[in-house]
Amino acid sequence: MIAIVHQCMRRTLHPSVLFAVCVLFVLLPQVAAGEATSPATTPPAPATTSSTATPPSVTIAAPRDYTLYPGDLLKVEVFDHVDLTTTLRIPANGIVPFPLIGEVTGVVGRSVGSFTNEVAKRLLEGFIRQAVVTATVIEFSPRFVYVMGNVAKPGGVPLSPFIQLTAMQAIGQAGGFLEDANRAGTQVIRDDPAIPGAKVGLAVPVTDKVDSLVGDVEVRPNDIIIVPRLDRVYIIGHVGKPGAVNLPSQEVLTVSKAVSLAGGFTQYAKQGDVQLMRSGKRVQVVDVRAILTGDAKVQDPVLEPGDTVFVPESRF
Repeated sequence: MIAIVHQCMRRTLHPSVLFAVCVLFVLLPQVAAGEATSPATTPPAPATTSSTATPPSVTIAAPRDYTLYPGDLLKVEVFDHVDLTTTLRIPANGIVPFPLIGEVTGVVGRSVGSFTNEVAKRLLEGFIRQAVVTATVIEFSPRFVYVMGNVAKPGGVPLSPFIQLTAMQAIGQAGGFLEDANRAGTQVIRDDPAIPGAKVGLAVPVTDKVDSLVGDVEVRPNDIIIVPRLDRVYIIGHVGKPGAVNLPSQEVLTVSKAVSLAGGFTQYAKQGDVQLMRSGKRVQVVDVRAILTGDAKVQDPVLEPGDTVFVPESRF
């Protein structure tokens, strides 16, 4: 540009004309550049949004009173500590690992709140200064109660993790009572929390309506609801063919005979602790092993319609 001005000054033009020409040479490149970079006058097209766009996925933390169950898949997060985020599936033994603190035991049957409180407490014991722990159930394990006996559709009835089901409602989902059902003998059989390997029976107050909630029994996962027939008893547990056994019309049926009719003991049966349950109560523990070996001192109870015989598993 300096060279152009210098050449202009060497010409023999009138000074005012010379100045105008030089200014024109200086400004022309800037004007051209301004035209090249000026914004377009056409407004941009408005942004379009698709009506079928997928909304963001939402995860909901499990209620703090939700009871954890074997097979549940959990995502555990610690606020402001992404490195501690853990996904774990709860095993049957209820022992789960967690970063920094090691194993957490007794998880099965505990509430989410109890579990996260323990994790937070142990993290605060020398690992981090602040521990806000949340747990989200990514996948709920399937859970069932089982309705046996004189109902229209015996078998498993699914349980919801959040909606409580009663024994009478489960019977309704299994098609309801058959005509020859011994309704008064209906009972719920479940694990005895006080005695490992034992069962406890609960009598079900039966009404005319299967959806009645008056005095009904709330069922839990793996409960067995037995609706007996007037002329049957039920053998469950470690026998070859668990299920119903007909009561003979001309003779009595004892516990040991009923076990024999149900296919006998399996190799894991606890033969000395067979339980007799009647009207929802455990009335007697029978040493069938001693009876079968001829011990006359051991009583072999006579069964009544609707009785349930449970053969537990030997843990040795």
